[in-house]
Amino acid sequence: MSSASAAAPSNALRSFEAQWSKRTPDTIAPVRAQAMQKFLQLGLPTSRDESWRYTNLRALDSTPFVDAPRRDRGEIEPSASVALLDASQRAATIVMVNGYPWLQTIDSVINDIEVSTLREMYNLDPKAMLRFLDPLSDADERRFDLLNTALFVDGLYLKVTKNVTTPLVILHVGIGTEDEQSVAYPRIVIEATPGASAVIIEHHVSQGLRSPLVNSHTHLEIAHDARLEHYRVFATGPNAAHIDSLNVRQHENSHLKQFTIALGGGMVRAGLDCQLARSGAEIENYNLLVGYETRHVDCVNVVRHSAPRTKSSQTARAIASDSSRVIFNSKVIVNQGAAHAESQQSSRGLLLSQNAEIDSRPQLEIHADEVKCSHGATTGRLSPEMLFYLLSRGLDRNEAQSLLVFAFLADVLTGMSLASARTSIENALISQLPDSQLLRNFR
Repeated sequence: MSSASAAAPSNALRSFEAQWSKRTPDTIAPVRAQAMQKFLQLGLPTSRDESWRYTNLRALDSTPFVDAPRRDRGEIEPSASVALLDASQRAATIVMVNGYPWLQTIDSVINDIEVSTLREMYNLDPKAMLRFLDPLSDADERRFDLLNTALFVDGLYLKVTKNVTTPLVILHVGIGTEDEQSVAYPRIVIEATPGASAVIIEHHVSQGLRSPLVNSHTHLEIAHDARLEHYRVFATGPNAAHIDSLNVRQHENSHLKQFTIALGGGMVRAGLDCQLARSGAEIENYNLLVGYETRHVDCVNVVRHSAPRTKSSQTARAIASDSSRVIFNSKVIVNQGAAHAESQQSSRGLLLSQNAEIDSRPQLEIHADEVKCSHGATTGRLSPEMLFYLLSRGLDRNEAQSLLVFAFLADVLTGMSLASARTSIENALISQLPDSQLLRNFR
């Protein structure tokens, strides 16, 4: 039975339909129309839908939304974000405001990466754009993919054709309107050609008292023998709501190292859908999810092994304090024909207050023989044994607790190849945790 109600459409659905009616038809209009029709038919997901059981969207469902306006780049406040990279990295930054790219150069190559807008792509070569539009799905975890496909106006296409030695940062800035609740639809396509490699960071921030709802979508297409290191860092304000989809398709002997870091936002829903489509494809996925005050962080990962000798590993570390809630929901599917696939899932949660909550749900679905798959999940408070050990070495209780929390964070951060990004993320995380000054002393 569909999750959509038989009752009259909600305020949100009516507003999304109104946005659709105002869109000017373009070269990919048939696919957009199918996506919109399917979305309206299915409706917004509810807690009855399997992958949304921990996240209630009732407040969004009752809100009428308008399109987030196109803003001038000059309106971005200098304090909109903390730089993740220092000057020594020589990284370039591309700014997107409410889903609209602002390219600082007329050159089509930035940091040895070919760059163009999605509007240019679908106007000049719609067949190329259609290659990167994911199949329309009824799955509840893909619901907002449909909405983004129907309503995105512009975005970025990045083509990596060589071994790029310096990172590229995409700074997503969300700026709302004063009187109405707006919604933005950022969309990114990143293609790595055979043998190419790069490090790309997507950094999501917001400014102003009223942030737009952000429904962002990124597609990674990684050809054979290509390597990508991809970061998505959520650092929006406490009133911001963000629903992000990361869809990945990997080919023979490709490698992806992916980091999902939740630093801010009132509600963050981060989805990953990765298909290991060819033999030898491998993904390393790291998730650092921090809840504090009343924030809600929901991370849902699906990894599909569709070819022999594919590998996946997922590492999640969740910390929740105050009355926050953090969810890590991970599923690995090993399809028929994916012999000798290897998969590992590790989820650990650390509760720092009585009212905080962490939900962890690793899952395996195996349809092939001769595979090696494992998963594990633990949630609890600081280890009394480790705390006693540190106290016996002369540390006071606050120092010992802070040191254990810092060690817990390191499991994810040590995998980062960019030292300055790791330092910036560590500083931002530490500032949100109890005894932050003590934690800084241990860095």
